[in-house]
Order: sequence, then structure tokens, then C-alpha cells
Amino acid sequence: MTDLLNKFSEAAKVVSSSKTHMWECVNRAYVDHLSDISTDSLPEEIQIFYDSVKLRITSVEALGHIDNDEAGYIANDIMYMAGVIRSGLIKP
Repeated sequence: MTDLLNKFSEAAKVVSSSKTHMWECVNRAYVDHLSDISTDSLPEEIQIFYDSVKLRITSVEALGHIDNDEAGYIANDIMYMAGVIRSGLIKP
């Protein structure tokens, strides 16, 4: 789980680094930090989010760009998944 935490923490840093070029940040976060993750290694509650992010990013790669609104939604999903991973490691 620590490896997942590192990957999602780094991806969250990347997507929060810019609001003007969100697509580049989202794409870089996915390619550099999240693309090699197996869905089965994730907590069940975020598997569908991960699959959705993966599908949206990989299906857009042929077009090369999506608008900032859609990229923002993907960034929010990445931030949400990072939060779930973080909260899974914190025991009350």
C-alpha cells in the first residue's frame, strides 16, 4: 500500500501544480505515476474511478488534447483516489 500511496501522492502533486494547462498535468500524472497500477491492487471503492480515469486518458491520447473542464474532472478523480489511499493507511 505504501507504493500506491507514493504513486497517488506524486500524481496529486502534479495535477495540483497548474490550473491553466490542466490536460498536460493530468496526462503527465497518469503516465508518470499511475499507468502501471493494476486495478486489482486498489481498494474496491476506487477501482471504478481508476478505470474511468484510465479510459478517459487513453481514449483521448489519439486526439492529443481535451478541454480544461474535462481535465479538471479527471484531476478531481485523481485527488479523490489519493485521499482514499491516504485515509486507508491512517488508523484512528
